[in-house]
Amino acid sequence: MRAGDLRHRCTLRSYAEIKDELGQPTKEWVDLGRIWAEINIPSGRMYLAASQMQVQVSAEINIRYRRDVVAGQHLVHDGITYEIIAPLPTNQRDLLKLMCKTVTPNE
Repeated sequence: MRAGDLRHRCTLRSYAEIKDELGQPTKEWVDLGRIWAEINIPSGRMYLAASQMQVQVSAEINIRYRRDVVAGQHLVHDGITYEIIAPLPTNQRDLLKLMCKTVTPNE
């Protein structure tokens, strides 16, 4: 993959158990690092849920290969949060193709 294609600066986040200021375990989103990505938005849909119109966008995001990327983590770019549904490595293990969907930040 050419470096020019990776033009979106994103934050990789994971839901992890940490200790609060009182030493009690709590779960929250923690940043794993900043990475460069190529974001492609192939489709989207609108649907009615709880008497409100909802919008969900499917995205295909390409990043350099990393072992620590798993389904359920989030990628944040320009205030948009994408949930990683499936990380798919190439045969050469030089690229990860992330199948994602948009989520609200508190999900």
